[in-house]
Amino acid sequence: MIEGKTMEAAKLLQEAWAEGKILADLPSSCAPKNEAEATAIGDAIILNFGHEIGGWKIGATGEGPQKALGLTQPFVGAIRASNVLSSPANFQFANLNRPIVESEYAYRLKTDLPVRTEGYSRSDIEAAIGSIICGIEVPLSRLSADNTLGPLALLADHGGTGYYLIGAEIEDWRSVDAINTDVTLTFDGNEAGRGTGALMMGDPINALVWFVNYMGEKGIGLKAGQFVSTGSCTGVIPAPGPTTAIADFGSEGQVKLVFN
Repeated sequence: MIEGKTMEAAKLLQEAWAEGKILADLPSSCAPKNEAEATAIGDAIILNFGHEIGGWKIGATGEGPQKALGLTQPFVGAIRASNVLSSPANFQFANLNRPIVESEYAYRLKTDLPVRTEGYSRSDIEAAIGSIICGIEVPLSRLSADNTLGPLALLADHGGTGYYLIGAEIEDWRSVDAINTDVTLTFDGNEAGRGTGALMMGDPINALVWFVNYMGEKGIGLKAGQFVSTGSCTGVIPAPGPTTAIADFGSEGQVKLVFN
């Protein structure tokens, strides 16, 4: 059973998203005090999501981001199907609360991965992959920049999920070198970030395996057609304002996002 204060916080965050509001902070009666409490709030949101889930995200996938945030493991979130868009896409910058731009590899499943007691091996999960996606995640926050939660806000707000833009989607996913390909992010042509999929636990597939089994331990299975975005190759970069953001995945092409 989910504790009362956990549900109180989850409900406040869900209502803020539904109503397009920004919360100054979570009240002290339900604000998380540690990683476990913040994770429980995010879990409560996912378990009571109320929307079709188009995909999932992993945040702070690598040890570096985890240490920087003071976390012991990655955090996760669910992405609304209605918030999954095709590249190119346009947003009004003023309508988004502190948008972030992240260049990410995601894997779409072709078969269900239901909860099971023995967990899933890498080969099990590879057999369930239908395609690899080159995309941009646009995390958002339901909390103000002045909230007092620090990194715990990301966990409580189910990973700060927002939008996901899909660029190339390749069924022959093994042909894509997601470990070594140099991925770049630019704003109006100026480089803002650069990296590879190796930042995701050495291989984005490793992050996917972790995610499937982590969610399974929570009693949450994955459905065919859903995707899992494995983390940012180019860092966690705030959009500087109205700009054109391009994530370049080398031979797999570009993903374009315009903030007007």
